[in-house]
Amino acid sequence: MAKQTKKPRTKRELDVLRDYAFRLYLAGETQRVIAAKTDLTEATVSKWANEDDWERQRKEQSTSSLALVNSLMLAARKISERIVEMLGTGETDNIASITKLSDNIAKVMASAKRIAKGITKDEVIDVIIDLEQWLMQRMETDDELTPELISTINSYHKKYIEFISAQE
Repeated sequence: MAKQTKKPRTKRELDVLRDYAFRLYLAGETQRVIAAKTDLTEATVSKWANEDDWERQRKEQSTSSLALVNSLMLAARKISERIVEMLGTGETDNIASITKLSDNIAKVMASAKRIAKGITKDEVIDVIIDLEQWLMQRMETDDELTPELISTINSYHKKYIEFISAQE
């Protein structure tokens, strides 16, 4: 019996798979599992992981929520102390700097509150990964889900993660 060959993937399809594989890695999957889930070779997954330094990115993402909330609260306190210092020394003519610092406190506190409530960037990423897994499976039977559409959705996922990261 002749071995079946797979149809070659387009660059767009590989970009979608690369993005999906990275999200699986951030969720804690091994490269071997990722290769199986994406129908890629382990060598390809390993190459992508090395090129994009997935391990460093996963370490950066895995900061504990409590430590993160404590760090954010410390940052808010330091910003607050700076505002008090500016007001105490009569720097009220520099209202733009005071306003900017106040805005930063609001952002830091909002992030700390969101993290303390348990809605972390990691959890958002987990939900996005689940959705992407479902879309990848669904793409096999749903003609409306094209690699281009999946790529567009992935790009919006990235933008959303960047947005919530900027709020922290």
